[in-house]
Amino acid sequence: MDQKKILVPTTSAESWKAFLADPDKHWKTGYSAKLTAESWEVAKNIPGEIHRALNKNEHLKNSEMLFAIPEFKVPLPGGSRPSQNDLLVVISNELSLSVITVEAKVKENFGDSIHTWIHDASKGKKERLQYIKQQLGISSNNIDDLRYQLFHRFASAVIMARKFHAQNAVMVIQSFAESDSENHYDDFRMFLSTCYGTESVKEKPIYLASVDSIKLFALWVYSKPQGNVKLTTILRG
Repeated sequence: MDQKKILVPTTSAESWKAFLADPDKHWKTGYSAKLTAESWEVAKNIPGEIHRALNKNEHLKNSEMLFAIPEFKVPLPGGSRPSQNDLLVVISNELSLSVITVEAKVKENFGDSIHTWIHDASKGKKERLQYIKQQLGISSNNIDDLRYQLFHRFASAVIMARKFHAQNAVMVIQSFAESDSENHYDDFRMFLSTCYGTESVKEKPIYLASVDSIKLFALWVYSKPQGNVKLTTILRG
């Protein structure tokens, strides 16, 4: 389904279902897609735990949500498949405009490693990876063990910040699993350490780099699921 540029406001969490690549598979209680919709719809704004975390950084504090778009696709060169982000959010405060991409997780991992993804790669894949690294200001080639999904989700934030002429790009992992043994936090930590030499801290925006004057931040936040639900793992792109 092509992503149209005319948007209709949601009426409930159920409105998000139609945007999924495979609604019958992904829209179930305890799955990340439905948990994300419930989290943001109940808040009717930036969920409290994310807002409190953003307030810990001077560039992002006291931000208000201007709009959010579920399952937002960001085209990338080197192939026909875009980066489909769980949520694109545009926020602002008295200082600046910021673009957030949200990757929601229950117990899912972050997909293939770069080593696996690039194995026997086509010219298009190599072009895509080089483009993503450029967007993120990453020069290191020591990235084989890192997860490809993190690369294109972070790149989505920078690409859309540039399109909106925003000063900040924030990639948020909204984890509905609190345990590090289940939520794959180590993959996130390794990405920040290897690519930016930065230590990971939860519940606080981490400044990574400035790319073409856009400040790039990472944020890991735990969100308690709405209601008493059993968390379920499902792999999503």
